[in-house]
Amino acid sequence: MSYPQKISRDVVLQTAMALAESHGMAALSMRSIAAELGVTPNALYRYFASKAELEYAMADEVGSMMLNVLLPAAQAPSPLQALPAVARAYIQFARQHPELYGIKLRYCSDEVNEPASHAHVWQFVTALAEGLNTPWPAEDLALSLWAFLHGMVELDRAKALNGRAPEDAMLTGLEVMIAGLLASAGQGSAATTTAPKGRIKQA
Repeated sequence: MSYPQKISRDVVLQTAMALAESHGMAALSMRSIAAELGVTPNALYRYFASKAELEYAMADEVGSMMLNVLLPAAQAPSPLQALPAVARAYIQFARQHPELYGIKLRYCSDEVNEPASHAHVWQFVTALAEGLNTPWPAEDLALSLWAFLHGMVELDRAKALNGRAPEDAMLTGLEVMIAGLLASAGQGSAATTTAPKGRIKQA
């Protein structure tokens, strides 16, 4: 005779994350999670009052996962040198976890109460932008970078990049951005030597 496994809030959350990745968010339900865990759906409500509350927790967890990927990518002598690696890490995360990336984005709207991890990711990106030493406000620069990277992710999902990987497709746009940042800081022609194409591809 088999018995249901002992569950906890974290077990329920991690099971939901795994099911979302393997079957998609559209197929995720309290019933499917319960079936995976070998318990009744009612047992899950001890930890999450509703599916919406569970999805919110998932979005928070995804933000923490993303930050854990971006932080090591930012380990470079300067924010400008870290930018290509961070951009690449962001796109790779979105490609590797499309369903989880989608649930995170659902809770990035100004109209919802954002998970704590979203604020942490935003603080990280804003701090990176602040360190670039440009005349533009750090939040505006961070938003522009995010828009550029998210656009690449969405073009890739729509299969609109003519078979190119978004990590490679972003290369020109990122180099233009870096050149503009350097020019604004009065470094001009140094743009071509700070982030050559080979370096970005290897980031």
